[in-house]
Amino acid sequence: MQNPLRRCAVLGAAALLALAGCSLGGGAGEEASEDQAALTELSERLVDGEGHAYTAEYLLDGSDDPLLVAVDPEAGTAAVVVGDRPALWSGEDAAELAVWLGQKLDGLLPTDDDVAAWLAAAAADSAAAAEFSDTTLAGELADCADVQGAADAPVGSFEVCVTTVGVIASVTAKVGDTAYTAKLVNYHDGVDSTWLDGLSGQADTSNQ
Repeated sequence: MQNPLRRCAVLGAAALLALAGCSLGGGAGEEASEDQAALTELSERLVDGEGHAYTAEYLLDGSDDPLLVAVDPEAGTAAVVVGDRPALWSGEDAAELAVWLGQKLDGLLPTDDDVAAWLAAAAADSAAAAEFSDTTLAGELADCADVQGAADAPVGSFEVCVTTVGVIASVTAKVGDTAYTAKLVNYHDGVDSTWLDGLSGQADTSNQ
């Protein structure tokens, strides 16, 4: 983005503004540094948000089945529901939860770890260009990055929006032969334990 004033205006979150160091002056080097800081902040926000309990529903491009992801790390429970097909997880190992989520979301939605890695790699890639904006999806404020031309990152071009608590709000990316286009349509903090109990008799798979 060539206009520093416009760039400052579109970086919605206060944290992004502070880390990006927006000002009315500065050359291309400072602007690149600001972009790197903003991408790094989004990456770290996703990583930090992994301890947050939430329930999120997504619409997936090309699919009639909604995707629901519910994660409560403190309670050691999680669920992924595709259409009317639920899968449940329980345990105390955060690494196992991350692996399980990756398996259940494969081909549907990249995990927080995946997108955090893309953002971090783009921040370190001098060939990457990024534009920033903000939006509101499912009532949640989110900061967005449109990354293009990353030569050394796992994904060279992608768009992602991240909520203030570190949940993916939308993503558009192509990873190998897999295309991801997902948008948050319903969200609330926490996971309803009664709802999880109701899923237990329907789940196709569970590690309980």
